Amino acid sequence: MTDISDIEPYRDQDVPQVINRLIHDDEFIKAIGQLKFKGWYPLFSLFLKPRIRAFLRNQARGVDSVRDFQELVAPQLAKVLSSTTETFTVSGLENLDPKQSYLFLSNHRDIVMDPAFVNWALYNGGFDTVRIAIGDNLVKKPFVGDLMRINKSFIVKRNVSGPREMLQTYSALSGYIRQSIEEYHSIWIAHREGRAKDGIDRTDPAILKMLAMAGKPRNESFQEAVAAVRLVPVSISYEFDPCAPLKARELAITERDGAYTKRPDEDVKSIATGIMGWKGRVHLHFGAPITEIPDTPQELATAIDHQIILGQRVFDTGRLADALLTQASLPDDLLPDVKERFQSLISGTPEKYRDKLLEIYANPLRQFTLHQQSEL
Repeated sequence: MTDISDIEPYRDQDVPQVINRLIHDDEFIKAIGQLKFKGWYPLFSLFLKPRIRAFLRNQARGVDSVRDFQELVAPQLAKVLSSTTETFTVSGLENLDPKQSYLFLSNHRDIVMDPAFVNWALYNGGFDTVRIAIGDNLVKKPFVGDLMRINKSFIVKRNVSGPREMLQTYSALSGYIRQSIEEYHSIWIAHREGRAKDGIDRTDPAILKMLAMAGKPRNESFQEAVAAVRLVPVSISYEFDPCAPLKARELAITERDGAYTKRPDEDVKSIATGIMGWKGRVHLHFGAPITEIPDTPQELATAIDHQIILGQRVFDTGRLADALLTQASLPDDLLPDVKERFQSLISGTPEKYRDKLLEIYANPLRQFTLHQQSEL
């Protein structure tokens, strides 16, 4: 298999060196300081920097493996979930075998929290955590790449030029995923490149073609190659998306100008906002493993979309957004706290971005309704 040491997750023997590198990374310390102390950090950075480093060094004592690192992070994740969610519910784990490995193909709302919620559900359900696919656009800052890869993430190279290089890159990626599954390491990967910023979930058939590439040297059919990775559709639903205002702005500018250029720090800002922002009620659904594989990637994508969309939870924010967009009467049974928070969110969003914000919340509901009707 092609060498992928530059993209695969760190191994246990890498952990002490990576942690030491993180502790000495000024940008990482700054990010921690801004998350913890917000606007106070720039004023007291000279005082806080050495104390943050000392705290991290003390916390990292005895952390010699990836599992040790995840055990260290688990209580911190629990605190984040406690302070940024009303409830987190999970369904579908009964469809899975803890002794088996799977490829979890998920809709994508948040850069970090989507796979974090999957890992949290699996961890608390007695399953091993997953290896996580992330785009190389997220690791431009070295500390972000270190944090991701020490947490079992592997890098998907997006900006590949030329058919030959593209074939080599995606063949290696497909081979790595297949090898991981065969070695009983489950994988999380988004069902399309990037987040569905408009709230419309559509599986990209190109992802499915990539997954099947590992079967070519084995003379496997598309169906055989996909069946080998034990594909499980996953649906995540957020009552409130902390990054929705940022997404609405991007969508509105793209519609107006035909393109949108990200600022250098935009992905890091989205990561921090997604982690620390209020999410309300969050639901995660594991679909049934797909055992009957259709003949074509497009047919399989359609089947995956159906499971993902029907696995989502419809929240009052979606119903409220749809009513406001269609100028219909507001439902009588809306939760008062959700209604008040959502109306505050709308009023705090610049008017030129509000329709896009409402569409982000309304589109999952509209998709759910259409797919539900198709089953009648």
